[in-house]
Parts: sequence; C-alpha cells; structure tokens
Amino acid sequence: MKKFILACLVVSTIIACSPKTETASTFAAPADLNSYNLDSTANTELVKKMVVAFETGDSVTYRSCYADSVKFHDNLKEMTLDQNLGYFNFFKSNNLTVKTISFEPIWEIVNKEASPNGVTNYVISFQNTIYKKGDKEVKVMVSMVDGIKDGKIVEEWSIYDSKAMMELISQK
Repeated sequence: MKKFILACLVVSTIIACSPKTETASTFAAPADLNSYNLDSTANTELVKKMVVAFETGDSVTYRSCYADSVKFHDNLKEMTLDQNLGYFNFFKSNNLTVKTISFEPIWEIVNKEASPNGVTNYVISFQNTIYKKGDKEVKVMVSMVDGIKDGKIVEEWSIYDSKAMMELISQK
C-alpha cells in the first residue's frame, strides 16, 4: 500500500509540474451580435508598427503597412499614400520629431457585416504623442481609426490638434 501511495504521489507531482498546454477556444457569437472588440491582435500590432515606422522615418516599413489604394482622412483632409508620405519630408525639413508615449487605449472592433469597401476590422487608438523641435515640445492626442483588410490598412481617419504642431514649427 505504501508503494502505491508513493507512486501516486510521484505521478501527481510530475503532472502538477508539467507545462500546461493552452487549448484554443472559439468565440460563439450570438446570432444578434453586430460586432465585438478585441484587446490585442495582429491588426493592433500592425497599427503600432506603422506608428513606430512613422516616428523613426522608416518610409519603407510605413508604406508596407498600407494597401496601395489606401484612403487617408487626415483631419478630414483626404489624401493618397504618396501625399501622406510627404509628411516624412515635411517633418524632416522643419526639424520636427514625434514620439508616441502611449496608446490609451487601442483595440480592434470586428463587425459582422462588411462596409461598402469590404472592411470588417477596424483598429481604434488614442495616442499620446510629443512633437519636438529643438528644446521645445508640445503634447498632442491623436485619435485614429484604421480600416484593415487582408493584413493592410485600406482606410485611415486621424484627428489631432494641428494648431499646436504648426505653432511649434513656426518657432525659431
């Protein structure tokens, strides 16, 4: 009997110390659900990657985050990818840098039905940023919505206070 109890103790110790294997779970959405939110996904990471590429001036990586036919709505001004890439030169020529301090918050919404351009996934983020020129800086909150399809941003809406940034640029 002692050997049996000892054997059970050894086996249970081995089982308790074994690494746990996570099993995939599926989300069974109710039939009347129109959308749901996710905290951390490949699409939220894509948006973060795009932001870092912009901050570091990496136009190749930045461009790779977008579909060629992406539509930008930058403070409601519509532009193409090439026009948006003009910000790289604008920032450089005005000695302006930008750094995102935090995403508060960032999440993905997945819609049951696609928009007219076929998008069901949108990443919404609020970014606390600091724009610097020399020893001067301004803090700006950027609100961004990115429509993502097939791993690329196909449409982007961003709203921010451009006045503070332009005042910083005009300073000598």
